[in-house]
Amino acid sequence: MNRLSETQVAQLAPDPPSLKAGRQLANPRLWRTTGHNDRVLWGEVQGSGKDPYRTQIDLLSITFKCSCPSRKFPCKHGLGLMFVFAEIPDAIKAETSEPEWVAEWMNKRAAAAEKPVSEQAPADSSTDDKKAKDKAKRADDRLAAVQAGAAELELLLRDLLRGGLLGVPEKGEAYYEKVVRRMIDAKAGGLANWVRNFNKINYLNGTAWHSEVLENAVKAWLLIEAFRRLEAQEGSVQEQIKNLIGWSQSKKDLLENPAAECVTDDWLVLGKKQEALDDNLNMLRIWLYGCHTARTALLVEYAPAHLSLVSPVLPGTLVRAVLAFYPSNLPLRAQIKQQGELNTRTPIATRPLPNWTAAHQQTAALLAKSPWADQFPQYINALTPVTDQRSWFLRDSEGAIMEIDPAFEMEKIWQLLAVSGGAPLPYFVLRNGDKVVPLGYISSENQYVVI
Repeated sequence: MNRLSETQVAQLAPDPPSLKAGRQLANPRLWRTTGHNDRVLWGEVQGSGKDPYRTQIDLLSITFKCSCPSRKFPCKHGLGLMFVFAEIPDAIKAETSEPEWVAEWMNKRAAAAEKPVSEQAPADSSTDDKKAKDKAKRADDRLAAVQAGAAELELLLRDLLRGGLLGVPEKGEAYYEKVVRRMIDAKAGGLANWVRNFNKINYLNGTAWHSEVLENAVKAWLLIEAFRRLEAQEGSVQEQIKNLIGWSQSKKDLLENPAAECVTDDWLVLGKKQEALDDNLNMLRIWLYGCHTARTALLVEYAPAHLSLVSPVLPGTLVRAVLAFYPSNLPLRAQIKQQGELNTRTPIATRPLPNWTAAHQQTAALLAKSPWADQFPQYINALTPVTDQRSWFLRDSEGAIMEIDPAFEMEKIWQLLAVSGGAPLPYFVLRNGDKVVPLGYISSENQYVVI
């Protein structure tokens, strides 16, 4: 049975208002009925209507269902019940039997998970030919659109470099956003990200932005040149370039592709980060680490800005799963093909890198495969937070340091100092150029703790 901690429950909240409302419901006296067993947690709470809302949580996969009309997932009732279960465990009694409405939901979920894939109907050759022609036409149309987008981005880069780096900030945010929209219209969302990067640079930070602008422009130019010579590349490199452009396989095609690389492991969910791509679209990145294979993986979820982004896995937990990786010369992005039970205890089987020197060597090997790689997790032993009174760093056992991203919350650095007492700990960090973002650490009990 999985019993999440209060911190883990808080991570499930889709937004701060839901978290606040959930905490207000974390009172056993507000719940008319509650119960749990090894597979499910349930409760009834009075809402604004005549009948109480029925809330149930699959404890094997941390999946929620509630009869309330909320469109948020999980809703405040699910969060409130989970907070009670985490903070006041004796308040919810273990039951040998489940209410009918709970058993019906859980049995349906179990039946769906065990249902074999039905045999496909015999293929119709005429239908298959038509589908193949339609697919080829769509691919040709997509290629033409992306080529037009790449040509436009090339003109932008030529214009920026011809005018000199000092003119880049003067273009203004609206100028780059206009180009971003044209890249999206050209079905080249990946190219749009390189344009967005110009608006993410801090142009008030002395002259540090000079190298950031140049690096972004060079990588974007390299991608355009690689796309122009797409047919001359090896298959895995072709797929990588197409992914970076924004022309990747759909989730459905990847999961149905028998040739897709699939990796089964106990995946440690390292952390997640949500960001707004524009006014209409949000993106959620979730990083995972294979405890036996030492593979890293990235799950990406998208949702309209007015809807909550739901993480398919919970940071700080261990999940047995089969991941299907998108084809690439540097396979990192993946989709969950088959997911087993979640485990709130997170032992680590593989060994961390010994120091920053080994981490730099690993980074060099990754960049040799993909010069566009920007963010990837690394697992490094015996790191200690230190400061020079201006910036914070993680120092290894050899005395080498890496700067912690200045955007990292100061409150979390104090938390690290408090829990470690100044002693070195193994850390998972997100490597981003010459800076790192701590994702979590391995405690003395060999448990992963999300920062």
